[in-house]
Amino acid sequence: MPVFPTPPLTPERLAGLRETAVGDPALRLATNAVTATEVDKVTLNHAAVTALNPTTEAKLDTLGVTDQKQSGRCWMFAGLNVFRHRIAEKLNVADFEFSEAYLQFYDKLEKSNHVLRSLDALFRDGVTDPDDRTVQALLAAPAHDGGQWNYLVNLISRYGVVPKYAMPETYGSGRTPQLDKRLSTVLRRAAVALRTAAASGQDTTPLLDAALTDAHRVIATHLGLPPTEFVWQYRDKDGDFHRAGTRTPQEFAAEVLTDELTGGLDNYVSVVNDPREENPYGRAYAVRYETNVWDTPDFSYVNAGTAELKRLAKASIDAGDPVWFACDVNRQFASSLGVWDAHLYERDALYGTDTATTKAEQMRTRESMLTHGMVLTGYDDESAATTTWRVENSWGTKSHGEHTDLGAAGAMKGYGTMADSWFDDNVFQVVVHRKYLSDDRGELPGLADLDRGEITVLPIWDAMA
Repeated sequence: MPVFPTPPLTPERLAGLRETAVGDPALRLATNAVTATEVDKVTLNHAAVTALNPTTEAKLDTLGVTDQKQSGRCWMFAGLNVFRHRIAEKLNVADFEFSEAYLQFYDKLEKSNHVLRSLDALFRDGVTDPDDRTVQALLAAPAHDGGQWNYLVNLISRYGVVPKYAMPETYGSGRTPQLDKRLSTVLRRAAVALRTAAASGQDTTPLLDAALTDAHRVIATHLGLPPTEFVWQYRDKDGDFHRAGTRTPQEFAAEVLTDELTGGLDNYVSVVNDPREENPYGRAYAVRYETNVWDTPDFSYVNAGTAELKRLAKASIDAGDPVWFACDVNRQFASSLGVWDAHLYERDALYGTDTATTKAEQMRTRESMLTHGMVLTGYDDESAATTTWRVENSWGTKSHGEHTDLGAAGAMKGYGTMADSWFDDNVFQVVVHRKYLSDDRGELPGLADLDRGEITVLPIWDAMA
């Protein structure tokens, strides 16, 4: 294969670049604008903003938005938000929110146990190189905030849920960098000891127990200890007071997250749009180590085109079920306006560049990946060719303060509107009840593979992780 050397940045080359720039009036105009204000203010496509009507015909949300603050718990907030509107309606209350801090406590503890046991198993299986790619991936963020739908199901199944007042937010629950940093230090130090012990054939059980005890102390310091029971009482919208008595978190989960309301948490399926040709549509996949509880299945899904994801989302919303989804949230997104559109910012026009790439190419180069979980609570088919989507975020009202829904004033701030074009480019995953995976065309390809366990396993560093 011939080798083509890269042209060096010689004085002549630099002079040529400067001469080209000096003679470019478009660059001069762009420089004048950007040196005086933000790029996004200069490139915002106001026509795209005004074209997005925030009032959708289908709308399932009824409550004010939640706020994950400076934490990466979007997947947890979004998962709980899928159900809280119906619970509030059932209880006839003006507002309802689960305690995210309660599940956060056990998520951190279970993740600590999971990463320690995963590393211990690798070391005892003879993976001794500390620079092994899997080992490094596990150690890169051992106490991370992120997660998937299966993480939420794992936690609720084991620990139940409690209302917000039973374990309210703390400073550390909403601002997790210090918690994550200290917990990571504890886990990485334990990994060193586990590797040494495994290499000499020692029993690593005492080390695992000691590290988990340390992890528990760190988590409790930032979040407090979770309740083992609480008094369940509330006042409904008619002013009537309800005192239901003492509940354990498991009892409360069985009471409010009933199979009648949820359809059974184990019956939800992830359907993903991964257009990379090496991962064909109509098959089932999983990402290794993508779980938070040791010895539970990894995040698994069926791969399909975006048209299939949209069909499933609409079918679910039409039946009254909001849809958990994952996306690359900050691409072509105006935070204060609460709008997402593939053509929202005209940055190539400003810079005089052409950065157009396919979704598959963006995944391969890490230009785009799953970064955030939210909820689809409505949609509007303005014509046969386009759809707008109503989005429930968990960033409070500070980020979407200018977003309004005609006829639903202040309480509805914090929601957003997504263009169909943005869905195509940046939505990677929807989670729906399996009953929606069949229509008059038959069962969604890949579901049978998922049920039979015929799953292609992708490595921990894959773009779908």
